[in-house]
Amino acid sequence: MSTMVCILGAAPASEIFIDSPYVSRMHAQITREGESYRIRDLESKNGTFVNGNRLKADELHLKNGDRIELAEGQIALKFLSRGTTVTLSSVAADDGVELVLNQGSREVWVAGSKLEPPLSRKEFDVLGLLYRVRGQACSKDDIADAGWPEQDSGDVGDQEIEQSVRRLRLRIEPDASNPRFIITVRGFGYKLSQG
Repeated sequence: MSTMVCILGAAPASEIFIDSPYVSRMHAQITREGESYRIRDLESKNGTFVNGNRLKADELHLKNGDRIELAEGQIALKFLSRGTTVTLSSVAADDGVELVLNQGSREVWVAGSKLEPPLSRKEFDVLGLLYRVRGQACSKDDIADAGWPEQDSGDVGDQEIEQSVRRLRLRIEPDASNPRFIITVRGFGYKLSQG
């Protein structure tokens, strides 16, 4: 039985080259033996996830339709056992994903529709931080560093951050007065819901 190995990563020699600053040079490996496919994380900095679960040290058998995410959702792939082993897919088209941020194209998709006009640089960078660590609270200092890299975080006032979040909510929330995505963490900052 022949074995085939496919490396996913930011190294140009990777079988599947992914040009993203959040993807490790050798990020993950897919191994094929006969009709069986397994995936494992190659000790990447930002992790490999299958169907929302982060891979540990062990390999995981892949099934047709499994969703593979690299770097906490920055890159999403769908495993297909027929024809092509792994193909890039538009995560915006996947059922059940309500908010998708594509770091490479700097596009945001809400409920399957591309956000037009696009977010400003500052809005995108703030949302990008929340998206990378979704489910975890981000301090106002972290948000200031992401949205205002040209300034020291202490120079960015709470009002500037709150206004930026308010504008984001107006763009991405179905009801900005009752936010579903960007949640306030009182006395600390904000987090992006995982739903």
